[in-house]
Amino acid sequence: MMQHLKILPVLIVVALLTFSVRLVDFATGVSSLSGAAFAKSEDKPAMPDHAVEDDHKSAEKKDEETSHDKTNNDHTQNDQAKKDEPEIKWRDAKDETVGAEDVRHGVMDDLASRRLELDARERDLQTREALLRAAQQELDLKYKELSELRTQIEGLLNKQSEEEQERIGSLVKIYEGMKPKDAARIFDTLDLDVLVTVMSRMSERKLSPVLAAMNPERARTITIMLAEEKSLPTLP
Repeated sequence: MMQHLKILPVLIVVALLTFSVRLVDFATGVSSLSGAAFAKSEDKPAMPDHAVEDDHKSAEKKDEETSHDKTNNDHTQNDQAKKDEPEIKWRDAKDETVGAEDVRHGVMDDLASRRLELDARERDLQTREALLRAAQQELDLKYKELSELRTQIEGLLNKQSEEEQERIGSLVKIYEGMKPKDAARIFDTLDLDVLVTVMSRMSERKLSPVLAAMNPERARTITIMLAEEKSLPTLP
């Protein structure tokens, strides 16, 4: 312990000496650098006064030229910008009034033209409607005439049918009052349609002897026709 305490002052003294040496070296280096810089500045020749003045004038001239060029560039850019700007056309208030008046007249003309077209279309529709009414009236008249004609035809047919029925009834009475042989002889020569109409109205008691006296082939045919007529449905 005591040995360590004795060595400690020695170390402190050594450290102080080392620091002093380094401090002296640093000061010497700084002095040498300052001397070299001063010597270099002394070696450089000084410029004469007229040269300094010429340099100053050249610098001022160069600044003036630069300023002049800049000004010219600014003017050129301004002129180009003015050319690129759209041209503004100023109009008088009277011109605007005239334009509005033209527009108003154009609108009125369009409306008048549209009105004329609508009127023409309306007249066309009215004409078509009148034609349709006339055609409808004509159809109604024709239908009425046809209905009247149909009624007349039906009346004539009914009248003819009644008269025909009366004639057929008279013939039936005549043939029923005849002798079977005489009636058979006449029936063999009559048209089959007429014969069927007459024989279909005769009573079975009167018809049987007449068929027996007729030609067998003729009697067979008329018998088939009478059977078919009875099987047919009656029309309303």
